[in-house]
Parts: sequence; structure tokens; C-alpha cells
Amino acid sequence: MKIAFCTSPLSNSHSVRGIGMYTKNLLESLKQLPDLQIQEFSNISEIKEADIIHYPFFDLFEKSLPNQKRIPTVVTIHDVIPLVYPESYPLGIKGLFNNFLQKMSLKNVAAIITDSQSSKEEIIKYLKMPENKIFPIALAPAKKFYRISDNKILEGIKVKYSLPQKFVLFTGNVNWNKNLLNLTEAAIKSNIDLVLIGKSFEEKNNLDHPEMRNFKKFLEHYSVNSKVHMLGFVEDQDLVVVTNLASALLLPSFAEGFGLPILEAQICGVPVVTSNISSMPEVAGKGAILVDPNSVENISQAISKILSDGEFRKNLIEEGFRNVKKFSWGKVAQETFEVYVKILRP
Repeated sequence: MKIAFCTSPLSNSHSVRGIGMYTKNLLESLKQLPDLQIQEFSNISEIKEADIIHYPFFDLFEKSLPNQKRIPTVVTIHDVIPLVYPESYPLGIKGLFNNFLQKMSLKNVAAIITDSQSSKEEIIKYLKMPENKIFPIALAPAKKFYRISDNKILEGIKVKYSLPQKFVLFTGNVNWNKNLLNLTEAAIKSNIDLVLIGKSFEEKNNLDHPEMRNFKKFLEHYSVNSKVHMLGFVEDQDLVVVTNLASALLLPSFAEGFGLPILEAQICGVPVVTSNISSMPEVAGKGAILVDPNSVENISQAISKILSDGEFRKNLIEEGFRNVKKFSWGKVAQETFEVYVKILRP
């Protein structure tokens, strides 16, 4: 089976993680399957011969998918959060028009892959796609994440980034759905330092844009708080160590297409606090405390429970280890291959 696989996300410097990470890990894993021949392309004119074209990304508001498809096409749609919460992601005339064009381009795709059952249900509702064309395939943590017990490595990173002795961790961007205000307030209420990692924390321009209003409010409230540490972008090899050092990972988002930091923390032996809505319960399994993202008190109670109850913390870590074993990039590749087969041999 010959697959033309679009690699344009790998050339985008802003896609070191997220879509770029998904593209890289899926491509590498698909290449391990003996029944596939992978041809990489960044422009459709480069495709020589293929049974299927796979676009591992879909932009809701920019042209990323051709209308005419002479070859059966698979597209990965990670989430449609901006369509679910338009009040927090105002589109404008251009955004609405491009979204209309992108919806039209989906009409003749052979299949849509998405990251979770939750995202599948939202794609059906907001993009009006038939259920039998949508296949949820769970993601997996990168191989670079693992539990570290070497104190020399741990202490070295603690010194490098001037990390507090104890802290809870957030990794991700500054979008509204990440719930920065509530998770930060909950950490402070629990009297624990909060470390925030993500390139978006370095980008403090354009704060008057409607999508940045929550981050602007976050900066106004917490940028000079001694308990709040914004590290910005951290190289992968250091991120793994910082994750291992955390007392807990916080991801009490209002919505997630998947919530990969949950698995990254679990494989490092770090307890997780995440939301009881959207995709997060299906990702976390029993290896997390599920909270109401709208309740600072609920998030704070979960943090305090992890910090104060050693036996509970130990059990949560063990459940996390059990849960993360269900996820692997080999499995992602195999299930993606099965989608290809369904298209060619219905």
C-alpha cells in the first residue's frame, strides 16, 4: 500500500510540539509497518503515485486541504474547540469564510482521524460529518518521557531553571481552554509554587487580540507573583526532567482534543489533576483526580490531597503507570493503517 504523507508541519518552527510532534511520531511509526510504502510530500504536486493521501492536520480557518481529491484522502482533525466555544475564539469575517471553505473541502474526504471519542462527537456536531467516516485513535507519549531516579540529573535541572523545592506543573499554550486563571489561583490557594512551560508564555505581544484576553488577565494578576514561575519554551530533554521533578501535573482545561501532558506525567510517575469533562477522563483513566474546571476550590482540594496524603499519591502514581501502558505510537500507527485498509477494501 502506497501512502503519500504530508510533512509540511515539520517545517514549521512553531510546531516543535503539538501537530509537529504528532506528524513526526506517526510518520516514524508508520514507516515501521512492512505493508506500507510512505512517500513524504509538502506540496501536492510532488506526489508521484499513491493509493491514499494523508494530511496529519486540519486548519479550521486557513486553507490546508485541497477541494479536488483525485486520490482517496485521509485527514487528521485534532479538535474543533474554537467552534464549540465561539465566544472565546471570535472568528471575524475572514475566519468565518475560510471555515466555510474548509468545511466544503471535507465533504469528499475518505476518512477523518481524530484523537478522542469526545472530539469525534464534536466533529459530527460542528462540522456535520457522518459518524462512519470518523475514527478516534488515541495518541501516546513520546519515547523521550520516562521516570528519572538519578538525583544528579534532577538536581542539575533544578539549579539550571532555579526551580522551587516543591511545585506543581503546567505545560501547554495560553489559549482560553487551558484555564490558566483557575489553575493558577488553585495552586496559590494550596500554597504551592506553580511552574508554567510553553513557548506561548514568551510571546507577550498582541495582548489586545480577543483570543488573548484571558492570558492578558493572567499576566495582570500573576506575572509578579513569587509563587508563579513562567519558564517559556524548554528543550525536550529538560522538559522530561522538569516533569519528573513536579509534585503534580495540572491540566484542568475547559476542553482538550486529547490532553497529552496527562500521559507524559503518568509515564514519569507524576500524579495528575485534570478535568472531568471533554476528552480528559478517557485519556487519564484512573490515574488522575478529575475535577470541575470551573471550581478553584475543587482544583485546590485535589492539589492538597496529592501533597498531603502519601498513600493516596502512591496509588494514583501506580494507576497512572497502569493507564499509560495502554498507549503507544506503535498502536497509533497500526490503527491508522487499519483506517487505510477500510478505505481501500471496504
